[in-house]
Amino acid sequence: MKISSRLERLTALEGVENSLILRPEDVRWLTGFTGGTSFVLVNRSALSAVLFVDGRYYERALSEIETAGTNIDVRLLKSGESMSSAIASVAHSKEVGVDLDHITASRFQALTSQLSVVPEPTALNDLRRVKDEWEIELMARAAKIADDALALVLADGLVGRTEKQVRNRIDSTMRENGADDVSFATIVATGPNGARPHHEPSETQIESGHGVVIDFGAEVDGYRSDMTRTIQIGNWSSEYRHMYDTVREAQHAGVNAVREGVAGSHVDGVVRAVFDREGLEHEYVHGTGHGIGLYIHEEPILSPRCETVLQSNEVVTVEPGLYRGGVGGVRIEDQVVVTGTGCRILTLSPKELSCPRSPQTI
Repeated sequence: MKISSRLERLTALEGVENSLILRPEDVRWLTGFTGGTSFVLVNRSALSAVLFVDGRYYERALSEIETAGTNIDVRLLKSGESMSSAIASVAHSKEVGVDLDHITASRFQALTSQLSVVPEPTALNDLRRVKDEWEIELMARAAKIADDALALVLADGLVGRTEKQVRNRIDSTMRENGADDVSFATIVATGPNGARPHHEPSETQIESGHGVVIDFGAEVDGYRSDMTRTIQIGNWSSEYRHMYDTVREAQHAGVNAVREGVAGSHVDGVVRAVFDREGLEHEYVHGTGHGIGLYIHEEPILSPRCETVLQSNEVVTVEPGLYRGGVGGVRIEDQVVVTGTGCRILTLSPKELSCPRSPQTI
């Protein structure tokens, strides 16, 4: 893993001479440091950066930066030393660029007491979009862990289990199989609960006739996977089967539309055309997908407003869904790598999934 060119790419962009980086994932992407309680000051004219850490992380920072091959200095924060004082001691000028979305009001006030703060939207959202091959490999490993966990949990059966029990089993299985953590709070929504796209797992039991929406992912070395499958339990009603078949068609069309050079709005439009044909677009209440990497939601966001053109080696999701109150929801999601001719799917679990009865109900 070599990330030394990232600092050069950032300093080559126009901006304030000193830029302050505060988000942990941005610090990790730029420096290779994976710990907490840190921030980075980048100086464009000197083509340099300083990583500030406290005593808990100093030795770790030195080791990780050496491993990552980054040309970045590590500065130990003294006990009681404030962020603003530390920055003022090394800044080449009194102007510091800060993305105001990334700083608290109290930190902002402290900085302005010693420095001139210039609002500067981050360039890192765009710089992180195209992934290195090793980043894609980490996400592929995370996706494989999630695929395997789902297969194991489904083999044990879902009927009679609660949403929370299924969530807990998926999460623990991913960790047992090599995940450092879950990508985000796992969603398990059965029956009518599936009409809530971000339902929080409850004590609701899974029953025959339900569709179970499971949205989850694994994290490996900071990089994340993201997949949703809707599981068939017993026999579905004709109404719900039509919802599922429509989402399945729309998701397939969306994946086929992903390739280098197309706008995110085009992928979203292909999906919406399927729903519009069936008179169901009003039940599609979110965008079609998003970039993914160190963050679960990165640029670009695939929506009707997305004019961003996809580039090779971006990793995005395609996740259309339909949600009907009192009936349930259907969502199917894949994580894909953009290529020049299409995309490569990382999430390989079958789309058509059903489940045997749980042993406790036999």
